[in-house]
Amino acid sequence: MIYILLTIATILSTGVFASSHYEIKVVQNAETFNKALLGGRVISSSVVSLSSQLSGDIVVVNGKEGTYFKKGDKIIAIESDSIQAKRDGVIAEISSAREDLKNNRVRYSQAVISPNSNQMFGGMFNSFTDPMNQMFGNSNPDFDKFANRTSKITGVRQSQNRLKQAELKLKQVEEQLSNATIKAPFDGVVVDKSVNIGDVVHTGQSLLKFSNLKQLQVEVDVPSRLMRELKVGSAYRVKIDTLRAPVIATLVQIYPIADNDKHSIKIKLDLPQDLPVLPGVYAELELTSKSGKTPTVIPFSSVLWRSSLPSVFVVNKYNKTELRFIRVGPRVDERTIEVLSGLKVGQRIVANPGVFTISGSSI
Repeated sequence: MIYILLTIATILSTGVFASSHYEIKVVQNAETFNKALLGGRVISSSVVSLSSQLSGDIVVVNGKEGTYFKKGDKIIAIESDSIQAKRDGVIAEISSAREDLKNNRVRYSQAVISPNSNQMFGGMFNSFTDPMNQMFGNSNPDFDKFANRTSKITGVRQSQNRLKQAELKLKQVEEQLSNATIKAPFDGVVVDKSVNIGDVVHTGQSLLKFSNLKQLQVEVDVPSRLMRELKVGSAYRVKIDTLRAPVIATLVQIYPIADNDKHSIKIKLDLPQDLPVLPGVYAELELTSKSGKTPTVIPFSSVLWRSSLPSVFVVNKYNKTELRFIRVGPRVDERTIEVLSGLKVGQRIVANPGVFTISGSSI
């Protein structure tokens, strides 16, 4: 028995045990990354409240909450018979104004081209009377012609003004007529409807809320300390409750004011189009930030737990092992652990020490 123990001690002291299978690692620094999951919600990129622009009875209501409409589809119609009658009356005014304008233009042309055509005997009588009137100072033929042309052109301009007023009135009436029909401003769905057929509405009254589901966004409140990790136009991973795999969203907006109570800043990210997701679903934004320090790390397999303090075998310049006590920090990942003291970057250590490894073993 004594011989066997002496033999084992001799072998251990000489380092005969498979020194060639030792794995040597160099102590190094490693950047660590902190991951943060920030809760938010899916929202529509556009939610509009459609209101009535005139008063009247609701005569048409298409669809209900959740009904999909394409841009330009009719959703609600308000009674417009009185507006249609007003439009017909204005069209009649425009027709009369155009005829009046045509008549006055002809009169003006007559005054310019044939100024004496309305005088007795085709102007022959004037050839005798005008010199007598001029002799006694009773008339000025040139001024009379000028006054006649001015009167006719004034009539033309007045007719033009009446026509323009009638056309503007028609534009207003047609705008009122178009306001009687509420159309979808973009592709989307009705999320809230507050009127039914037969209801009487007034100008400015809210009729429904319309939401764009083709382009969705994620709204998140980000703590102020993490804002340096964000950049408009960058892509980030987002996890959505109703989807199995994360999606990539693009940051499109950072609000300029922080919330005083939450000490956070609101941001919005665009989701890929046509996702099978509804507004209001819970979402998480994944942020990865680099820590300020670069800790010293070693393989977790190199740490020995033979005493109250952890230790490692350092390989010196003579390729001999030396037992070194260290202080360790948290695990960095499955394979590495942080070293707080006891080692320096660049030192060599045994990554896979065996149960029989001792100080002074040859490497």
